[in-house]
Amino acid sequence: LGSSVASCSASLGTMPTSTIAALFTMAPRCLHSFILVALLAAADASDKKPNIVFILADDLGFNDVGFHGSDQIPTPHIDELARTGVTLNNYHVQPVCSPTRATIMSGRHAIHHGIYMPFQQGTNLRLNISYTLLPQYLQRLGYATHMVGKWHLGQNELRALPTGRGFDSFFGYWSGAEDYYAHTCRGAYDFADGTRTAPEMNGTYSTHAFAARAVDIILGADLSRPFFLYLALQSVHWPLEAPAEYVARFAKSTGGDHRRQMICAMAAVMDDAVGNVTAALRTRGIYDDTLIVFSADNGGPTNGNEGTFSSNYPMRGGKNTLWEGGTRATAAIRGPGISTDLVGTTSYAMLHATDWLPTLVRVASGDVGWLEKNMPAGEAPFLLGDGLDVWDALSAGREVRTELLYECHPRGAYGEHLAHGNALAIGDWKILHTGPINPPDEQGWVKPPGQRDGLVYELPCDVTQEPATLDFNCWEAFCLFNITADPCEYHNLASEYPEVVTRLRTRLEDYQKTAVPPITEDCCGCAPIINSAGAWRPCDAPEEE
Repeated sequence: LGSSVASCSASLGTMPTSTIAALFTMAPRCLHSFILVALLAAADASDKKPNIVFILADDLGFNDVGFHGSDQIPTPHIDELARTGVTLNNYHVQPVCSPTRATIMSGRHAIHHGIYMPFQQGTNLRLNISYTLLPQYLQRLGYATHMVGKWHLGQNELRALPTGRGFDSFFGYWSGAEDYYAHTCRGAYDFADGTRTAPEMNGTYSTHAFAARAVDIILGADLSRPFFLYLALQSVHWPLEAPAEYVARFAKSTGGDHRRQMICAMAAVMDDAVGNVTAALRTRGIYDDTLIVFSADNGGPTNGNEGTFSSNYPMRGGKNTLWEGGTRATAAIRGPGISTDLVGTTSYAMLHATDWLPTLVRVASGDVGWLEKNMPAGEAPFLLGDGLDVWDALSAGREVRTELLYECHPRGAYGEHLAHGNALAIGDWKILHTGPINPPDEQGWVKPPGQRDGLVYELPCDVTQEPATLDFNCWEAFCLFNITADPCEYHNLASEYPEVVTRLRTRLEDYQKTAVPPITEDCCGCAPIINSAGAWRPCDAPEEE
């Protein structure tokens, strides 16, 4: 075939461009050869697995990116992902850190993996070892798998670390919150390269270090096979630390509020990191061959909660709440397979963090049924509330989800009034019964200090209708909101539509039947230790070899 095409090319190169008929009369075999080559090329292109880059921001508020309407923090590189892809404005995560990360990696809802709150440093808690995680499935599909950044899903044993859960390489920290420069948490050092403690990173700002490693992975990637890069940035989680030049950039932008100034600076550093990653993809010529997902792990802590000031305005609530501001996260997706008709649009399709595993496995395999056929025998199956393949929603705008579970708890012996509470959305309607974890300073609608008036937000919220007082009765009884017409949860309609409340509560009971209580420390063996060098280590590898 190769010699035939070559001779045909030589012959056709001598033809007058106006003599189209000559193609058929002089060289019919050439036509057949070129058609065959074109078909083979098309088949090769359709079979090519896309690279996947999943960027997870920490504590980033819905109102902390430009593409949601705020001009307080310029985020041109993150905005570009939305502008050249699809903005996901009805995408939900768990209301706090470890639960969302566990959900993304396992495809299981918090009600099944049992992680409702973030892991504390020094605990032996970890994500269920019996689960096959997203990078493990992608390895089976031929992907090179890399993780950079924050893990926060267990560090007590080697098999609980990223390199024990399907990542070929890891560069970052195992715990949840630590110093951006010294990389210390609760009195010990936590920064690793693979399973090796990496003391040489002491003094390097984490976002810069993570971006540099991500760029190195992309520039050094073997392009004969696809790669998966999970970049879980520390930004913008407390402690509030950023390079001085970024802090100075926002000296007059936040009404004198230092907390907000630091969040702006940290978000700007993060945006530059995203820009470095996309620039590296362009340098390798694979930007348009790479599916890029950008997501926050929960709504931002706001109004001084946790000593910081992200913004989810105009939505109600923030981190550690089941208000929309706690779970409706900043997200966008761009890359191959997305219909050109959807590029640059905003999707209000119902999506959840549980959906990434089945969706990305479907994209990587090209087979709708691959996950079901290849889930290991004996592994716990996906249940009601776990992830769905939503690629048709993302790529073609078709409705897939009609229900979305925020959180719920088993009825009976443990009681259902736990953690953040119980909430479920079906279609336009959401019921909410708040739990004991519901920070009082995050109950309302909080505009960030220094933000100018008159901004137009993407969400259909009429800020002039914002209630002057807070309604706290969602603790005593279920509240009801039409989150399509009222995503900012201004109007509790429970008394007007009691039959809707009853219908959704009845459906919620189906989810509660399989909900598990929070995991406890009797599940997971020994705890991580601080070794002789002052570094956190897994208990089965306390010292460097």
